[in-house]
Amino acid sequence: MTDHSLSRRQLCAALAALPLAGATGLSAAARAGTNVPDDSFGWDDGGMVAVSGGRLNWRRIGRGSGMPVVLLHKLGGWIADWRHIAPLLAAERPLIAIDLPGHGDSAMYGPPPYIQTVPESAAMIASALQQLGVDRYGLLGNSLGGVIAIAMAAYWPGTVHELSLVSVSLASGIGRAELAEKERVRDPAVWTEDWRPLPRTGAATAMFGTIDPAIADEQNRSRAKADRWVRPSERGAAVLDIAGHLARTQCPVQVMIPHGGSYARFADVPQAARPDAELVRIADAGSFMHQEAPDVVAAELLRFWRSIGN
Repeated sequence: MTDHSLSRRQLCAALAALPLAGATGLSAAARAGTNVPDDSFGWDDGGMVAVSGGRLNWRRIGRGSGMPVVLLHKLGGWIADWRHIAPLLAAERPLIAIDLPGHGDSAMYGPPPYIQTVPESAAMIASALQQLGVDRYGLLGNSLGGVIAIAMAAYWPGTVHELSLVSVSLASGIGRAELAEKERVRDPAVWTEDWRPLPRTGAATAMFGTIDPAIADEQNRSRAKADRWVRPSERGAAVLDIAGHLARTQCPVQVMIPHGGSYARFADVPQAARPDAELVRIADAGSFMHQEAPDVVAAELLRFWRSIGN
């Protein structure tokens, strides 16, 4: 396994590897993580695509000629999570960002189930991509989006060219009985009685190692929009053997993990699951490093993609 460690002191070197963002470059306000609409830098196109169970919202941007990369956001996130980094990648690879089932502007038929399983979400996204005429692609996922990306790479290896993971749980999964036991204890600071997400406190923000308070504020808003779909999606990830699915993947794998925050505990898992995977450790950034340090993360992604050919 290749292990890279970066800090923001290496930002100048990282910037040298980036293509110019051109007319779609982010404003200073957007880079600061302020309240910017997800189309503020100009998606090329987008819309809704019907799948079994609902409709998924998608956006596309890219002037590069390489293979498309599908962007899958975090639990309780939305497409706007990618606005910081998408312009830095789009000159080299076409990008397709998708709101996960029940998240963002994706619309589901009926109320959420007790568990929104990862295989269900993976199949819905794969179906959407087929309908968009995208038969082979790379995957870039954060948090829940990364878990779904791992499942897609494991289930349909012929369609996934590479797998890039940014702060993703690599747990082995728990059984339904253990999940039910955990459900008996609800944290009233995080969930309402009917399992709607409450705004995250400073303690929860610290758990994720978030440095920029604007990003924490935005996450509270995106979680509120996903509403009752957050907890079922979280349960689905909890019962999946994510590490085991990662071991089943065949494509090149890159795993980015911050030095701080809750995902740091998974730093030893990639080597056990996929000894040939590349591990990148990012300092001075929390779990949502693609939002806090987009320049550094984009440089690492582009280096990895170029090394495997795209």
